[in-house]
Amino acid sequence: MYDMLCPGCGHRTAMMLIDDIIKQKNIKEKTMLALDVACCSLLIDFVAYDSVMCAHGRVLDVTKGYKTMRKDNVVISYMGDGAAYSIGMEEMVHAARRNDDALVIVINNGLYSMTGGQITPTYIDTQNSNEYKGFLIENLLNGFEISYLARAALTDKENIDNAKKCLDKAFTKYMTTGGFNLVELLSPCPTNYRVTAQKAAEMINDSISKIYKIKEFVS
Repeated sequence: MYDMLCPGCGHRTAMMLIDDIIKQKNIKEKTMLALDVACCSLLIDFVAYDSVMCAHGRVLDVTKGYKTMRKDNVVISYMGDGAAYSIGMEEMVHAARRNDDALVIVINNGLYSMTGGQITPTYIDTQNSNEYKGFLIENLLNGFEISYLARAALTDKENIDNAKKCLDKAFTKYMTTGGFNLVELLSPCPTNYRVTAQKAAEMINDSISKIYKIKEFVS
C-alpha cells in the first residue's frame, strides 16, 4: 500500500498510522482527508475514505469551509512543511489564532521534495546552522489558546509508536472538544537527502531532533 512513494518516505508511515486510527475509532464513513499538492497528492488514490486535493498552501481554507457545513465530520488537514509554514503560513496563523476546529498533520522533512528538494523554512544545515536555523512552530503559536500541539518522528519503532499516540490524542481532542490541533511529524526523505533510508532516519534522530524537540507543547 502507498507503493508509489519513494523507499523510506515518511508519508507512507504517517498514512498507515492515520488509517489505523480511523479504523480503530470506526470513523471511516464520516472522515474527509484534505491533501496539499506535491508528495501529499500521491496519496489521494489510495485512501478508502473521502478525500480532496487542495491548492498549494490552502488546505486549511478548504477544511474550514467543509467543517462549517458538515460539523459532525472528521476533517483532516494533511500537508507538508512548505505548504504549512511558507505558502500557507497566513492560513496556519489565523486558524490557530481563532482556535478553529482543525485537525492538522504536517509532514516536516525540510524540503519541497517533489520538485527536486528545494529548501523550506524548516530546513536546517547541520554544518552551518548560522545560515539555516529552521522554523519552530511552537515558538510562533506560543500564547495562542489552541487545543493540542505536538511533534513526533517517523524514524524507528519507539518514535513511530509515540507518533501514533500523538495522532490519536489529536483525533480524540478534535472529535470531543474541538479547537486547533496540530501534530508535526519529522519525516525522512532519503531521495532528496541523497542517503539510504536508514541514514535518513539516523539524521533525524541524531541531529534534526536536537533542534526540533520531540514533545507535546500543548496538551
